[in-house]
Parts: sequence; C-alpha cells; structure tokens
Amino acid sequence: MIDEIRDRVDVVAVIGRHMELKRSGRTWKGCCVFHGERTPSFHVYPEDKHFKCYGCGEYGDVFKFLQKLEGKEFPEVVRDLAREVGVEIPEVEEESGEQKRRRQERNELLAASDAAARYWAARLQSRYGASARRYLEGRGVTPESVQRFRLGVAADDWNDLPRRLADKGIGVDALKRAGLVIEKEKGGGYDRFRNRLMFPIAAMDGQVIGFGGRALPGAEKDDKGAKYINTPETPLYKKSKVLYGLDLAREAIRRTRQAVLVEGYFDVIGLHQADVTSAVAVCGTALTPEHVELLQRCDCREVTILFDGDVAGLAAPAKAAAALFPAGIAGKVAVLPSEGGKSDPDEFARANGKAGVEALLAAAVPLSTFLIDRAVDRTCPGQAREAPARRRPRAPAARADDAGGSRAFRLRGCDREAARPRPRGAPRRALGRAVARHPTGAYDGSGEPTGGCEGRGPPTRWGWEGQEPSPGACARSSWAARRLPGPRSGGRRGALADAASSGAARRPRAGDHRRRRDVRGGARSPPRDARPGDGAVGLRHCGARPPPS
Repeated sequence: MIDEIRDRVDVVAVIGRHMELKRSGRTWKGCCVFHGERTPSFHVYPEDKHFKCYGCGEYGDVFKFLQKLEGKEFPEVVRDLAREVGVEIPEVEEESGEQKRRRQERNELLAASDAAARYWAARLQSRYGASARRYLEGRGVTPESVQRFRLGVAADDWNDLPRRLADKGIGVDALKRAGLVIEKEKGGGYDRFRNRLMFPIAAMDGQVIGFGGRALPGAEKDDKGAKYINTPETPLYKKSKVLYGLDLAREAIRRTRQAVLVEGYFDVIGLHQADVTSAVAVCGTALTPEHVELLQRCDCREVTILFDGDVAGLAAPAKAAAALFPAGIAGKVAVLPSEGGKSDPDEFARANGKAGVEALLAAAVPLSTFLIDRAVDRTCPGQAREAPARRRPRAPAARADDAGGSRAFRLRGCDREAARPRPRGAPRRALGRAVARHPTGAYDGSGEPTGGCEGRGPPTRWGWEGQEPSPGACARSSWAARRLPGPRSGGRRGALADAASSGAARRPRAGDHRRRRDVRGGARSPPRDARPGDGAVGLRHCGARPPPS
C-alpha cells in the first residue's frame, strides 16, 4: 500500500507546493527549504520518487519530506497522501476500539476548533468587530497580520457559539470537549470566551487546536478579571507541548537554525511584523522539554530568550535553562531595557523597527553567563561582576655579582660556571640543580651547606675563588666531579676524594645512570663504606676538597 501511494504521488507537484522548482535535465532543482542557501542544491528525481539536498544532506522520499517540513507523524502523512491520490486505506485489524474512538474524537475536535476560528475571524471583519479593529490598530497590528494569524473576536453573549455552529454540524458536546463551552451543573453550557480578542493556537501543521483570548479594553472582564484566558487541557491542546506561532516560524527556524522565544501573542505578532519571523511564544507556562523537542524538529540549534525587563522576565531564563541545557541547544538572553516604564518586545519592535530588534538580538549574552551574573547580583549587590586579574609574584632581584647569569640561576643566586652544558654521551642526570640549591658551602649528606666554605669566595668551576685548583681537579671535567661514582669498595665520595688527591679521573661506567639520587638535589644519606671526612667534600663545587698538604 505504501509503495502504491508513492508510485501514484507526483513528487514534483507535492514538493513544488512548498518551494520553487525548475527543470534541470532529468531532475528538478531549487533552493532547499531546510537550510538557507542562494545557489540551488536541492534536487528532485521524478523517476526514483526521491529528493536530495547536496547542501545540507537531507535525503528521502515524499513521506519524509512532508514529515520534516510539516511536523506530522508518518501515519498522518500516509493518510493525507492516500486521500489525495485516491488510495483507500483499510482499517487495521489490530487497531482496538479505543484507538478508533480516539481518532474519531480528534477529528471532531479539529473540526469544532476550525469552525470556531473561522466564525470569530469573520465576526472581526464585520460591523460587530469595529471596536476590536480599532484596538488592533492602536496596538500597531496590520490587516495583513490579522489575516495571517487568523485573529477574531468573540461576541458578548453567553450562548453565541453553539447557536452559530449548529448549522455547520458542530454539536455542543464537541464544543465542550474542545474547551470552547463550559458545562453547567444543571445541564447545558455557556461560552468560555465572551467579548474577547481571539488568538487561534495552531499545531506545527497549521491545524487549530486551541485558543487564547484577551479582554477588550473597557469591556467587563469575566473569569475573575483575568486579562488573558486560554483553552483548558484537551485531547488536542496541551500547553506544555504547544508553541504559539510555530506553524508560521518553522521555515525561518529551519533556514537560520535559530528561534526567538517571547512571552505573549502580541510579542510574536510584533516581531513578525518587524521581519523577525523566527519568533514563537509559550502559552502561559515555562519552557518545557516538550517545547524544546518541537524546536529540534525544526532543526533549531540556538534559542534567544527575549522577555520583558521586569522581575518576572528576568527570572524566566533560569526556568528555560532547565529545558535547554539537557537538550544541548545553545541559549542566549536579550534583556529589554526597563527605563521609562514597562517595555515588552511588541512595543520595542514598534519603536525601534527591524534594525533595533536585530541589534538587541546581536547583543544577547550566553544563557550561562546571564545566570552567573544574576547570581552575583543577588549574592553580592553592588559588587563588580568581573574580578581583577591576579598578578603573579615578582621574581626576587638578582644578586649584584651575578648580573650576567641566566634568569634561572639569578633567582637561585648562583653563577653560570656552576652549570656547564652536559658533555656528549654523559648521563642525563646532572647535579646542576643541586649546585644551584647550595651555591656556597660543602655537602655533608644532610642536604644543607656546612661551614666548609666559610670565609672563602664564591664557588667557581674548580673550587673557591682565590684557591689553587688541585691537579686532579684540573685534569677532569666538571661533570665528572659531580657525577662520577667511586669504586664499589670505597663508595662514591671516597672515589671522588681519591681522584682529587691523586689527579686520576675515572671514566664513566655502565650503570652509573642507575645510581639513585634526589631529583631536586635534596639530602642523600652517605654510603655505608664512606670514609670519615668524605661528607665534607664539596661535591657540588667540583674540586671543593682542598689539595693535600
């Protein structure tokens, strides 16, 4: 059956209702409706009954095209196309009686809501809607917007709607289930909306599923003086799953992948008149995950929250964040200025036009930044939001006798001669850092300099300044004095003392690099076989041991 419907449908004619197509050889091409582009990259293939956009990658048949464009479910799209091409869909045997009843009830409620919207729109254009038209003109609503949003007016009568729609085959029971008539305790009913400006609320596919009513100025307000009242929860209308104006904004949202979220019906109309056609509004509730899901079906990637600058408007982004953040949609906040009295998006759009609205949206801040700033303002009122940059501590001044050394050794107070480059082939673990930690004084195994260097000049390459270097110290390199371990019998320090006294320098042995030492040049315990006095050898100054007498 699905294949039969697909074969009978003219895919070019169906897709051509929603976009302009031009023949290009064996295909038809046009600018894709799913993303904004100037060069046509959307191709329709009549032979294979499918489409392909080479710009955004959308691909599929006519069923997928209508699902994505109109937001309908697959069974609903199949029924609509089957009705169009004359294919009869048999009743599903597995469908229960409850499912049949729900589908029939939905169709009845859709018919009742559509009939009510048509009646109220016609009444607005008649002589009975003169006062409502004057009010709309004062709010800056153009006749084109009245037609586009299907605005209407309800009569100031308790039993007007059932009497007018009875000729259309709409019964009172259907009006009650649609939320348009309130049932009395003693039987019968009365109109829910009386002497109000009516805003039809449509689903994504454009079908009317509910209404919002605003009390006209100067009229007696019913329902405890509420300025706005909405249709109650019905099988069709769930305010947590409906966004006002989404049926008119879905194309702009798909093209820009951005949506502007406002609070009221007039805000949506005012922004659409200012050519911000991606504006939608919640219907008397906070943004919910179901709302975000609707936006995601329109390929929305970013939502800019544009609420009033009053207290309620400033608190709304925190509630919206609970739905936006888990869904992975980027959020921004554009706060209207509250100076000079209350200002809403509708008034701001009328006063500043398209350029002003675009500038306001361009200046929107990320939602997370807005929430953090609000928390700072509540917790620390009057304090600066941005903390001053913390300065890094300055390095200590270099010593006068080390002006020519590098910065690392100037900070440690040691001269450049204490850290010569490591010779080629030598082990990588040099004691240069140990030299830097104790630029003066000998090493006794405790990690602290001893008094062996007291009264002498600063250490040099071979010893202390003013001291004659020993023959052995002159014969060996500085790295050998720091790194060479001694023989296994006498230990490292004993070998160094012997080398210093005898003038012989031992060549590096295999395994020297495995000798354990403190990485930062800290204290080391002397070997077991160290001879007395070896701990006073200036290991870190290459020739610190005085020459033999």
